[in-house]
Amino acid sequence: MRIVVVGGAGEVGAELVRDLADVEGIDSLLVADLNEDGAASIAAAVNDRRVSARRLDVNDRESALGLLEGADVLMNCTSFSLFDTVFDLAVEAGVDYADLISEPNERQRAAAQRAGITAISGLGASPGLSNVLVRHAAEQLDELLAVNISWVSSRTAAPTPGLLDTILWEVSEGCSTRCFFRDGRHEQAEFLEGSRIVEFAQPVGRQFVYYVPHPEVRTLPAHFPTLRECAVRGTWRPELMQDMLVLQRYGLLSPAALESTKQAIWERLGGARDGSSWLLYVNVEVSGARGGDLVRRTYNVSHPPAWGEQGMGRMTGIPAAVGAQLLARDGRTAVGFVDPEEYYEPTDFLAHLQRRGTIDIEYEERMIVPGRGQPATA
Repeated sequence: MRIVVVGGAGEVGAELVRDLADVEGIDSLLVADLNEDGAASIAAAVNDRRVSARRLDVNDRESALGLLEGADVLMNCTSFSLFDTVFDLAVEAGVDYADLISEPNERQRAAAQRAGITAISGLGASPGLSNVLVRHAAEQLDELLAVNISWVSSRTAAPTPGLLDTILWEVSEGCSTRCFFRDGRHEQAEFLEGSRIVEFAQPVGRQFVYYVPHPEVRTLPAHFPTLRECAVRGTWRPELMQDMLVLQRYGLLSPAALESTKQAIWERLGGARDGSSWLLYVNVEVSGARGGDLVRRTYNVSHPPAWGEQGMGRMTGIPAAVGAQLLARDGRTAVGFVDPEEYYEPTDFLAHLQRRGTIDIEYEERMIVPGRGQPATA
């Protein structure tokens, strides 16, 4: 198996590379990044003959296609804004593709079909692991009725350009894909709409979360037709949320102002980090019917706070590494864009994740019947 990690020197890409370097069965792992020194440093630290590093400018088509020759998987860990460019390289090279999060349009879906490749949009904690957990619950229910996925991210605003791109996409006023699903319809969600209190694993605990434009809202109803409600919500540090409220109040998150806002934030805060724990915790709540009873199962996904600044990168990169590993192993079981809940068998995915011994998943299940709420935990 040969995997090329584009953006492999980034916040998430580096953690994905470190994880995959410990996986048996991978013959070659290429760390490809515009930051040549960063890529070389990661490859050297891994100290494995299977891992190499190369400078890659994704806009240099000829050079990029040369690096992809003979690859089984292109794992895209670059900025959200580079999706179009990197995906087009996978299509032209005829290489199976995966990324951390993206919004493929109809042209790109058709291109993947014509190229005969398997493309998976969204591998990480959410989307990715969240999709797998929903299917894990659905396979133990007679009927899936509601899914609420929530996450809390504790990091600075702009540690990298890609992470700044992500947060501004998620909160921007012009985000057309920020929606929720209810009773057979997708409805547009406005800035910080849909507030809900969610109980995350400790030490995070109870947090307000808000609608974000993650793809689970569209993919899960497509695969589970009995689903009546589906939403993804998220939040960041309280002070960062306050900053976003100020930016929105003064129109700085509007489509016309967004690029200028991004530039100003990067000039002032680009690369800024601190000593606080960079936590990324996920809560997946699934409701459905089994044997005539209504039940609710809640998965709480967490990682050690001691990970510090690596918390966000590792919590995203390790599930993404599992997804890339299994895509390289299993290949084209389907052609075109394939959603994580469709491609991955849950017990297989979770078994590979468990072998890492780094991410904790706890679940609690209750019957939604007054007076019969006896919990079952594991």
